[in-house]
Amino acid sequence: MNQKTQNGTIPTFTPPGAPTFTPPKAQTFTPPVNRGPVCHYHNWDPAVARCARCGKYICQDCAEAYGVSGGEYAGQYLCYDCCQQLVAQNVADLKKNKSTIWAHFILSIIGMVLGFIFGVALVGSSGDFGAKIVAGLIYACIGSVFLSAMKAYLSAIWEAIKMCFSGEGGWIAAIIFLIIRSIVIGIKCIILSIVNTVRYIVYLKKTSHFIESDTAALQQMRDYMEYTMVCNQNKGVDLESLMSEGSALYNNSYAQVVRNNGEEAADAMLRQATTMIAENGEIIRNFPAAA
Repeated sequence: MNQKTQNGTIPTFTPPGAPTFTPPKAQTFTPPVNRGPVCHYHNWDPAVARCARCGKYICQDCAEAYGVSGGEYAGQYLCYDCCQQLVAQNVADLKKNKSTIWAHFILSIIGMVLGFIFGVALVGSSGDFGAKIVAGLIYACIGSVFLSAMKAYLSAIWEAIKMCFSGEGGWIAAIIFLIIRSIVIGIKCIILSIVNTVRYIVYLKKTSHFIESDTAALQQMRDYMEYTMVCNQNKGVDLESLMSEGSALYNNSYAQVVRNNGEEAADAMLRQATTMIAENGEIIRNFPAAA
């Protein structure tokens, strides 16, 4: 019950300040970040591109190193494994093509010798020296493409026989046709012999250093891979220490270019090597069309 004070007023009770409860800030849960695909060769780096040949993921460093600027894969990237496979394919195809060319050369030389002898003998001992040489050279050219010449001559003979029995001019027309066709075939054989010889020589000259250059280019790629692995395993160690005598990168060509000219120049060297391997392969495999 309320009691009055002496002056007659009723006292009021003022409670102490009530404590307020402030809940803690809600904790936000951050799910783990999905890294996405990583480089096939450097699994500590995210992938930024894929190999145009096999689809392997590659990182920024690999993309900068293995970019192709010419040929079938121009503007795309090739991975290290595909470069290895292309080099192996280039070497195998080039050896096969060179064997084919040398076999053709040998057969052509044999055919030319036999054709020349036949041409000289055809003129006979009564003919003058100039006529013998001309006849010998003509039949030498025909002999150099003997199989093609035989196929063309047999086809002409068959056409002449059909003319004889079809009533299209009889024997006289068939003989005239055969003479004209023989001259045309002879001219074509001479042209084909010269063209094939030139093509073979140009192909052999153009591809003479392909195996050596492809092998050297692949070694540069191996050195790049070794460089990236060693640097990742020795983070914080300067390049000079990693390249000191007897160290892991002592004879590494990529590391040498990085030290002397910077990584941009080293990557440009690798891009040139990758492009060269791809373009060399196209030239090598274009042999059937060129031959």
